[in-house]
Amino acid sequence: MVGGHYNRGVTGKALIIVDVQYDFCEGGSLAVAGGTDVADRLAAALCDEDFLGHYDLLVTTQDWHIDPGEHFAAEGEEPDFRVSWPVHCVAESSGARIIAALDDEVARVHAIPVVRVFKGHYSAAYSGFEGVTDDEERLLDSLRAHGITDVDIVGIATDYCVKQTAVHAAEAGLRTTVLKDFCVGIDADAVASLNAHGFADAGIAVR
Repeated sequence: MVGGHYNRGVTGKALIIVDVQYDFCEGGSLAVAGGTDVADRLAAALCDEDFLGHYDLLVTTQDWHIDPGEHFAAEGEEPDFRVSWPVHCVAESSGARIIAALDDEVARVHAIPVVRVFKGHYSAAYSGFEGVTDDEERLLDSLRAHGITDVDIVGIATDYCVKQTAVHAAEAGLRTTVLKDFCVGIDADAVASLNAHGFADAGIAVR
């Protein structure tokens, strides 16, 4: 048994939901078109026992910026949307919250453990693997503690935080899959390239 749920032999599988937060969805300060739809589809998926039954652990990540330095464009300056960005997901702000419909379903998950990871306190931190839990446990350590060998990654945005989280997962030796129907990106061409070959080149499956 792993965390009260069945263990598939020598493997354990986690679903990592990346940054499905108000500031990254329509109406937010750094909105990604389609973000709300992804949140709704993930909320519905978590209600599906067959979908959730594939997993031994559920992880959510959130940008949780306190003072991320140059990641936020300086006051009076335009962000370049590559290195500097509009102010977003400030710790404890409404924009940093996970979309309510999804967060409610996460809170209702009891069949498997749920780990919440917060990242980017004092840096950009695109990857969930740069974050920590409220107990200051790093994501990789938490996955190892739960016997996780495989991860499915979903969320916002495909070409930034989803990508970096997936890359770091693969580099850590985890079998990594991006579920593209539960992701949304910023640059359509970049997303298409990642799905066509970019993820595969990094040892990441896409389905």
